[in-house]
Amino acid sequence: MKILSGILLLFLPFISFAQELRFSVYTDPQISWLKPEIRTVESAGVRGGFDIGLEMDNFFTENYAFSTGLSLSNIGGKLTFNQEVPVSFEGFSETIDPGDMVIYKLQYINVPIGMKFTTREIGYTKIYAKLGVGGHFNIKSHADITSLEIENESLSNEIEFFNISYHIGAGIQYSLGGQTALVGGFEYRHRFIDIASSPEFIALLNSLSLRLGILF
Repeated sequence: MKILSGILLLFLPFISFAQELRFSVYTDPQISWLKPEIRTVESAGVRGGFDIGLEMDNFFTENYAFSTGLSLSNIGGKLTFNQEVPVSFEGFSETIDPGDMVIYKLQYINVPIGMKFTTREIGYTKIYAKLGVGGHFNIKSHADITSLEIENESLSNEIEFFNISYHIGAGIQYSLGGQTALVGGFEYRHRFIDIASSPEFIALLNSLSLRLGILF
């Protein structure tokens, strides 16, 4: 509750100085992956998920806006370890053997802040681009390790609570009449703080999402 209250306070400056407020809701399919920063750990592939949320654009001119929002993201990745690594689950510990793959299943509350640029309407369509930064609060962390017959075990002690990212995106808005429009595009997000609280490895979390939303 304290986290959500703090997040809502971040929105107040955007609302206070609004020239025109536009809201959109979205459900974005996404793929995510972990990029190790140490040679003894390798990326083992991507993981599918969704980012579901609300975006608020405060237009201070016709084509430029401050943008923020709130979303819930299911994300993660797969890593293969080339040496023994201890790992702590809720209530017990295990050792990952060389060659074992770990599937990380993570859930974050995301608070992006940035700029959005839109073109004038061409026919029924506007093109937009956006860039900015974001804060991410980990609310759930689980892992699967098939070789150890571990499935969906809590990994909260191994994952850092907070992360920061930058994002870039682009897409189109197709007018349905009035202020309502369909939104389609893509967004790349790179988190540049190590997700792991363990000193055994370093991994950065990346994602690529397909924007599917409705603008009001």
